[in-house]
Amino acid sequence: MARRAMSGRRGTIASLIILALFAPLASSSIVMEENDRGGFDADGDWRPSVELEIHSKWWLHWSRDKDANSIDDRLEWLIEQPEEIQRDWWRRASDGNARIFVNYDHHPSDADVGALESLGVEVTFRFRYLDTLSATAPIESILDPGGIRALPGVVMIEDLGLAETNMHEAVPNMGVDSVWQDFGFDGTGSVIAVLDTGIRGDHEGLNDMDDDPLTCIDDLPDPDPFDPDPDPIPSDCDPKIIAFYDAVFTDEEQDPSTSYDSGTHGTHVAGIAAGTGGGQTDPETGLRYVGAAPGAFLINILGCCDGDIEDVMQGAQWAIDNKEKYGIDIVTSSLGEQQFELHVDNDGNSAWSRQMDMVVEAGIITTLSAGNEFGGLTVAGCNTIDSPGDARLPVTVASLDKDLGLAIYSSRGYTSDLRVKPDVATIGSNIMAPDAATQDGYTGKSGTSMATPLMAGIAALMVEANPDISPSEFKDIIGAHSIEREIQLLDDPGFNDCSILESRPDNEFGYGQADPSAFVEAAGSIDRTLNVTMDIETMEEIGNESYIYGSSSGGKPSSPGVVEVRVGGGNWTEAFDDSPLKDWSSWSIKLDPHIESGNSTIFARLVVDEDHISPVDARRVILLDLPAESGGSSGSSSSNILIIGVTIMLAALLGFVLYNREKLIDEWFEGESLTENRLRRMVSLCVLYFAQGLPWGFASVAFAAYLADNGLTPQEIAALFATIALPWTFKWIWGPVIDTVNLPQFGSRRLWIIFAQFGMAVSIGTLLLIPDLKNQLDTVIKLLFIHNIFASLQDVSTDALAVDVLRDDEVSKANGYMFASKRAGMIIGGAILGGFATKIGIRGMLTIQLPLLLLIMLLPLFLYEKPGTRLFPWSSPSKSRSDGTNSSEQLVTSDFVDENLYWEDPEESRWWAARAVGRSTFNQTISVASLITMASMAIFVLGLLYAILSVDLEVEGYQIAKDIAFVGFALAFATSLLNRAFPGLLGAAPNPFYLLPFGARRTLAQTTFNLTKAFSLRSSFLLIFLCLLSELYLFVDPIVLDIFINRAGWEQEKYNVIVGGIVIFATMIGQISGGMLGDRFGVRRVAMVGFTCLALANAMLAVLQPYWTNTIVMTTYLIIRGLINGVAWICIIAVAMKMTWSKVGGTQFTAYMSMFNLSAVMAYTFTATMLDLFNGSYTTAIYAGAALTMITVVFLVFIDPDECNRVLEENTEEDDDAIDADLGESAFWKDEGGVEPVATS
Repeated sequence: MARRAMSGRRGTIASLIILALFAPLASSSIVMEENDRGGFDADGDWRPSVELEIHSKWWLHWSRDKDANSIDDRLEWLIEQPEEIQRDWWRRASDGNARIFVNYDHHPSDADVGALESLGVEVTFRFRYLDTLSATAPIESILDPGGIRALPGVVMIEDLGLAETNMHEAVPNMGVDSVWQDFGFDGTGSVIAVLDTGIRGDHEGLNDMDDDPLTCIDDLPDPDPFDPDPDPIPSDCDPKIIAFYDAVFTDEEQDPSTSYDSGTHGTHVAGIAAGTGGGQTDPETGLRYVGAAPGAFLINILGCCDGDIEDVMQGAQWAIDNKEKYGIDIVTSSLGEQQFELHVDNDGNSAWSRQMDMVVEAGIITTLSAGNEFGGLTVAGCNTIDSPGDARLPVTVASLDKDLGLAIYSSRGYTSDLRVKPDVATIGSNIMAPDAATQDGYTGKSGTSMATPLMAGIAALMVEANPDISPSEFKDIIGAHSIEREIQLLDDPGFNDCSILESRPDNEFGYGQADPSAFVEAAGSIDRTLNVTMDIETMEEIGNESYIYGSSSGGKPSSPGVVEVRVGGGNWTEAFDDSPLKDWSSWSIKLDPHIESGNSTIFARLVVDEDHISPVDARRVILLDLPAESGGSSGSSSSNILIIGVTIMLAALLGFVLYNREKLIDEWFEGESLTENRLRRMVSLCVLYFAQGLPWGFASVAFAAYLADNGLTPQEIAALFATIALPWTFKWIWGPVIDTVNLPQFGSRRLWIIFAQFGMAVSIGTLLLIPDLKNQLDTVIKLLFIHNIFASLQDVSTDALAVDVLRDDEVSKANGYMFASKRAGMIIGGAILGGFATKIGIRGMLTIQLPLLLLIMLLPLFLYEKPGTRLFPWSSPSKSRSDGTNSSEQLVTSDFVDENLYWEDPEESRWWAARAVGRSTFNQTISVASLITMASMAIFVLGLLYAILSVDLEVEGYQIAKDIAFVGFALAFATSLLNRAFPGLLGAAPNPFYLLPFGARRTLAQTTFNLTKAFSLRSSFLLIFLCLLSELYLFVDPIVLDIFINRAGWEQEKYNVIVGGIVIFATMIGQISGGMLGDRFGVRRVAMVGFTCLALANAMLAVLQPYWTNTIVMTTYLIIRGLINGVAWICIIAVAMKMTWSKVGGTQFTAYMSMFNLSAVMAYTFTATMLDLFNGSYTTAIYAGAALTMITVVFLVFIDPDECNRVLEENTEEDDDAIDADLGESAFWKDEGGVEPVATS
């Protein structure tokens, strides 16, 4: 559409030259800017200005107020025109009124609005980012010196004119297709707001992103021809237009699906910028009319042309206010002021121009048309760029013909304040784009209106290349990388050269012809040797906190860079490097929770440095509020499979019971006590071991997965493991306690088991009272710590019970049943319940465990340990079996007392360390060095107990106790050396143990003598170090947990089912097989082979890094590793059993087990240190853990498992068939009568 022309619009050529070139110089002035910008409002209150610094005091040198009377020169001219001209210009004003902008030196307040209204002025819009009001005012109030101009702070009254479109007619070829082909960019993820006449949203080239109306609709319902009111066809899931704001008629947001065009201009502009080409094609070539950025989203801001400039400015303000809500990257507007007279007033200070500067200031790239003021007209075509094209910050676009020559209609600079304009030139002639008059047709138009959206489309490609690009960077790239065009007067269609001194930029082409490829490459700092790809499909549905996987190429181990991922307008987040060579060839990331669902874009890029960045891979996706799909479905499926498997096993067990019910019933009633009834003792021990495994499976698998899934780092989880496992490191204390403090008439072990089981249930129940488990983690840790105190007590009590009631010929079988039951409890607590973690929650899992633990507590309430024991004080003692096979040694009491003082026996002379310890415990006086050692050890133990009760190994009291104990041990050593050098110098010291009764002191001395003797063997001594070092490799456990939860993408349910169920079952199989292999080939040999294989299996996890996301591969790996782990550990425990002397079997074996547990606790405390040491590299840490696994193999080379039997057992007076050790919890001062101690784990 050509601009409206009024008669008398142009003068003579000479007059035009003077006006165009010299008037701006005469009308401009330079004023020093003040720091405090603002003024007083109508109430006399100071109000700051909100305008940009570049527009400070703009009214003092505005080119449209040449007479300096604070009234727009054009407004004055219009007031002098006939009423019909005024009526056509001020369409929204009644006769005798004008549409104006009232400009202030401050941001106008309510008082200012009230002052205007008192003069009969109607304020129609208050601009948020300008010191301006738009209004309809009586002409008298404008002209009267005591009217509007006399109000406080009013600095200028400006005409509020009409906007018009800038266009002519034809088709572009700007080389944008090379960007599509070379970089794969199509504007995906960018958002272009079109401020124009509107957009026809149902046009085939603008209605969606892929021209497929059923993108996300799998099953379209068949239409029913007989249904008078059929259901509407479901809407597509990938609309092109994502928002619609009507600034003309309703001043409100509308449903994007109702987007329309009040004319035809906006639809054409939108198609040039981002049309998909749907609908009609070129009849000759069959090619589609595709826009510059077909992957970009559009926003329709209806601002023209049924109103006036206020509508356009209101639409611009809406874009600023909604930039973050809709992720607006670009605003393009091909509108300009209508002109009546020759203008030399385009210095960028009009309200419209200042408003568009504010759009850029808000961080939105803005492209404006230069205008079609016949710039090719000789001389007179200069200085024809209209408002808002004269704005300072946006990019003003000139138009080229299809031969890349400057279009004759394209307006040219200078601006009135002698700035060079336009900024860049793109093709704008004969562009085919959507025709708003049809639903699928295309039409050709020409003008800077067409060139401007083409530049906006190129900007969208640049935004895809660099989503962080700023408007200033965008403009700088245009300045640096445009194709420079020479000014050639004879080739100019109007023989016009508007650049007097400039060569670049100039007033015709600006910085030159747009170069899309160069712009995009510069925007993204693109290094074409780099590449990154995401393994997701366009329009894929992405659940909350999903995992994204991908690959890249071009990175080198020496300078691999980093892969970054971004969702929508969020921040770039570093992914995890899953590649073996640390070159980002494979990577993964867990997305942060998204706030809003719906259409979005995910970006990925490989950044080596700021000058070397891969092309961005951008994918349009649909964000869902649901949890990540892959994890949830597979987890639930695995849960169902596991439940089916457990159900089958339970059914098989039930079938066995039913098939043998008569035999089992008879056996159950053959005797009341556990020592008499084999079935009762087997069932009781298995149930109690099941009670141990149930909460441990919950804590070590399900709860750990819950914490990892909720953002806890491997270091934090390791600290948690180290703390809650601490009670198992000092469980050896319970041995002497439960043997010393008991009521034999009710069962020596039974009451302790009941007490421990009750404590386990209470501690689990207390967890249910915590409202927020994640955010009150300290309290949770303390309760789990307390729970494990009771669990370790239950473990020791149950093992002691097994020692008392099991016969020699059933130890191995019972050991297998008990361990299997414990693993079954772990499967239930970690896998079965954990498999439903997302459905029932952690609290639901605890709720299910609590009644199970209470139910199990009822079992020992009604079980007799031995003949003659009572269940309750009011109940009668249990009866012996009627067959009379119970002997007196099976009864509760025994009169045997060991009165030997072994340290005085000459035959024990070679055990010098044991003799020294025995004497130091029994004699009345001891050496000063011994006294200092005892005191130091007591201080250390008290400090440790304080730390344990505080559930904090870093507590100050413990640290002080350690320091004092260290000094004490050093002093004792020095004192010992001094006493050796000068015998008798220090004399003797009183023995604190001499205060004990003789019998207790003798028993304690016997125990310490035998225990020291047992540990004095070379193999026993080495086994201590093996125990303390064997589990150091477990520092990788929290890392492995993080790998599967946060890198492999396993959801809680999936992890719980696989690791807590399938893998534990494989470990059970390995333990059973390991026991058989150990019996056949020797436990030390099998243990060495097993730990060697375990080291290789641990290292294999790092080798398999590229397959961490492959569930089948990793599940297979974990099963194999579980089998190996079961074989290796059952044999190393057997080695510890064989190295246990039966006289102190309880204490010695429990000490071994406690040291194993201490090794694990120390390992967990090393996790953070090891990750820091290896710079956070998981694979390096895993290799280090594999190397530490071999420590056990090295020690086993020098350990002889038969040394204890050969050296110690042959000297005992026990029966030849006595087994070497018991379960680890019988007292080391246990009476010699009764059933022989037995060995198990």
